[in-house]
Amino acid sequence: MRWNFLWQRHQTLATLFARAGYPTVFVETTGLANPKFDPATLRKVLARFRGSSREKRPPEEARLTVYSPLTLPPTLKLFRRLNQKFFVPRVVEDLRKIAGTQPVVVAYPPTRTTLDLISSLQPRLTFYDCSDDYASFPGIPKDIIATERELLRQADLVSCTSKNLLKRMRSARPDAFLSGPGVDFERFAAIPRPRRNGIHTVCFFGHLGQERIDFAALRAIARAGFQVRLIGDSGRMECGFLTTTGIDYRGEIAHLDLPAALADVDAFVLPYRMNDLTKSISPAKIFECLATGRPVVAAPLPTMTELEGYVCLAEKPEDYVRVLRGLAASESEEKSLARRELARENSWDRRFAEIESKILCAL
Repeated sequence: MRWNFLWQRHQTLATLFARAGYPTVFVETTGLANPKFDPATLRKVLARFRGSSREKRPPEEARLTVYSPLTLPPTLKLFRRLNQKFFVPRVVEDLRKIAGTQPVVVAYPPTRTTLDLISSLQPRLTFYDCSDDYASFPGIPKDIIATERELLRQADLVSCTSKNLLKRMRSARPDAFLSGPGVDFERFAAIPRPRRNGIHTVCFFGHLGQERIDFAALRAIARAGFQVRLIGDSGRMECGFLTTTGIDYRGEIAHLDLPAALADVDAFVLPYRMNDLTKSISPAKIFECLATGRPVVAAPLPTMTELEGYVCLAEKPEDYVRVLRGLAASESEEKSLARRELARENSWDRRFAEIESKILCAL
């Protein structure tokens, strides 16, 4: 993904590798599907052409370089041939200049482009960090299952962010391990709680795409009298949704500034649609929400049902409203402390230490 997209495990792990002393290169997206021809997408494509091959160094991360590759989507045969003949060799040449030879590669979307890059880079170790069920993505290459199998055969290490993904990966890689989302615990635990009774402002932060988010649930919550704060990319929202009374859209906010934007939130909602795309996800934000101590109301995704007792579940729009209205009576300081403690146990420090240890043992 892009470095400046919503902050997720990709950027977090790159930052943690750099802070641990490893010279790190974050390679922005090499494409997964054909772009849509709308103004927002065209602006991104033009920005990629203007900024391709440029190296950017995020502030305060001396050992981290962000590299923008110029490649075509790995969809059409013509695009793949052009990638293999022209674009991938250029990217590999650039990366060798930045990172040297035989790097450790952490791979994400298992596309043909990813495989071509790995083959050309000749890494000391390849680590496939599987964070999505890519076969469920719209518009992806038709052979994504086959290219993922190829990556599974090549990888030295395989991790999965949810038990559903792990179950699927272990048929090919019995040694795959679970590595779920994490949290910068101290930053989110330090967010002060509002000094008021009841639930007034609820919040969702993240990618606001129609394929994942249940906008009917958000609309029902707003119409029930709650203030619904939304933080994230609005590129694929339902048409006219932002005009709904009670919706407070704040746009995209840098991850460093996120705690300040959550200070007066009373509860979080994770209203995901229940479909093939979402059934294997483990929301990157879940432990960030729990670290604040505030209640969380979420769709009954498999990863959320595993957290029942720490997370309230809601399936239909009216269920979200009912649960939110009942929180004032059911909340307690003990529940808040339990949520914080669970988040502490799932800190990024612990996640990264496990990943680093497995890489070092495999080298």
